[in-house]
Amino acid sequence: MDGIGTALFAVLALGLVGGGLAVVLVNRITAAALFMAFTFLCNAGMFLLLGAEVIAMFQVIIYVGAITVLIIFGVMLTPQGDRRYGLFFQKQTPVAAIVLAAVAIPVVVFAFSFRDPTGAPHLAPGDLKALTTSIFVDYAVPFEIASILLLAAMVGAIVLVKRESDDAAGGER
Repeated sequence: MDGIGTALFAVLALGLVGGGLAVVLVNRITAAALFMAFTFLCNAGMFLLLGAEVIAMFQVIIYVGAITVLIIFGVMLTPQGDRRYGLFFQKQTPVAAIVLAAVAIPVVVFAFSFRDPTGAPHLAPGDLKALTTSIFVDYAVPFEIASILLLAAMVGAIVLVKRESDDAAGGER
């Protein structure tokens, strides 16, 4: 079983790194949003490997479901036009690669220097009840406030885009 877990971890880690790179390097914004959803799914798989099924489920529901859909709606509702200039960060690829290597190499060396003598994840039984109580009882009001703010932001974006498209259509007649 240990070999299967290691292989799954390697596949998910490659998916996380590859998906993250694709989000940054792909030119189409909708493709970047879909790669971001793939990255979130790989992250949920990592939580499954750790034995945190509830957090993996939250990752899928909140990030893959809600946040990715919100970003895709925002992208689709934003008017797109041709641009003759490149964004600042699109011209920084060589510098970014050097900074990434300078940060990533020590982090990888440091991460592989740790060894768990037991080899087993440290899970505390009964964490699910405390976690769900915390989220749905103690922090229910902030959760609902955040969802209302996100809904208001989406409705506001739709109204602004609709108004701009109506003004553009009225000016062309």
